[in-house]
Amino acid sequence: MSLSVNGIVIDARRVADEIDQHRDAADPQAAAEHALVSRELLRQRARDLRLLDEDTDASDDAVVDALFTRDVRVRRPTEAECRTYFHDHAGQFRVGDKVQASHILFALSAGVPLSSTLGRAQAALDAVLAEPSSFETVAQMMSDCPSGRGGGSLGLLARGSGAPEFELVLFCGDRLGVLPRLVNTRYGFHVVRIERRIKGRMPPFERVADRIAALLYEQSRARALRHYVALLDGAAEITGADDDDGPLRVPGDGLNA
Repeated sequence: MSLSVNGIVIDARRVADEIDQHRDAADPQAAAEHALVSRELLRQRARDLRLLDEDTDASDDAVVDALFTRDVRVRRPTEAECRTYFHDHAGQFRVGDKVQASHILFALSAGVPLSSTLGRAQAALDAVLAEPSSFETVAQMMSDCPSGRGGGSLGLLARGSGAPEFELVLFCGDRLGVLPRLVNTRYGFHVVRIERRIKGRMPPFERVADRIAALLYEQSRARALRHYVALLDGAAEITGADDDDGPLRVPGDGLNA
């Protein structure tokens, strides 16, 4: 069945192109369809409100900005909320943190089913959790990263030296040893072991206040956008989409967040 939103067909080629942006999702096909349906719902709403001309080819960001100006209010965070976030997430703001770590990478490859790569990664994680001393051997045998030849060692890493989604896990908390879950990044699935942590120093709140305020505002805006799309979805006629994954997901939860 063709994917359509209120009678507007989203062709199979667009879905195929979009799938590449969702390779790390549990179901890339469903994630791609949800993203395209979300964008179409937003674009149709903007045109219904005469925020866009029929022939306007505005960017997704421009459509969202126009709708938020008209339909949605996102509250700015207070200083107290920013200070609470600063206190509760201190590790995000320390300067000079370093981590000595190793990993075993299972890279995503075109033509290789995601489930196959994930299965191999999970089997490797189970093996090294059961026998931590086998980490280097498993890395040498299975890792898709050149570091595998050296047992997976990444050396001493500072913030900003790797993929943000990898560092988010690496520098979070005080855990040492093999992490109990796979780390999923744009490169694939990683089995990660942390050998040592060197803590840096905390900057004053005033130095990062604007950064925290922007972060909290963007989180509120993302929640508002998801809620807004869910409301549009409830009033729309959508065919051909796999709704097993639950509500539509958009990049970016409630009105008046």
